[in-house]
Amino acid sequence: MPQDQHSCHLPASKRRAPGPGNRVRGKRGFGLAKVLLGLLLVVFFVNLGIKMLPSYLTFLQVRSLMERMVERPELVGAGSHEVLGAVRRQLGIDSLRLVDTQDFRVFREGEAIPLGVDYQVQKHIGFNVDVLMQFDHSLVLPRP
Repeated sequence: MPQDQHSCHLPASKRRAPGPGNRVRGKRGFGLAKVLLGLLLVVFFVNLGIKMLPSYLTFLQVRSLMERMVERPELVGAGSHEVLGAVRRQLGIDSLRLVDTQDFRVFREGEAIPLGVDYQVQKHIGFNVDVLMQFDHSLVLPRP
């Protein structure tokens, strides 16, 4: 048998002559551009998380404050001024400076008295990119 028939089953048009310049190209893995792009994305999302995390932690503190307001017996059946005064005092105790009493709302809906908070936080990310976060939570105060 001739050597090239035995070693290769490709048609003659697809065969390459052996030699140093005729290497078979295969998959070579990630190139430098893909690694840099991946690194850039990781840095971007870590930066985004670092900028946004304090606002989310503050929102969790505000939710906790509101749940403590529901449990306070002196606020059962209280009016909106008393509830907002208690919220203002608790905001000072918890050192929550990002949220103010103007962000809270207390109103009557029939027999229920909902306490709600609604505020926005805007954080600069970089260049001309900002992120706007909207926080909203409400619960019902107990009636006497």
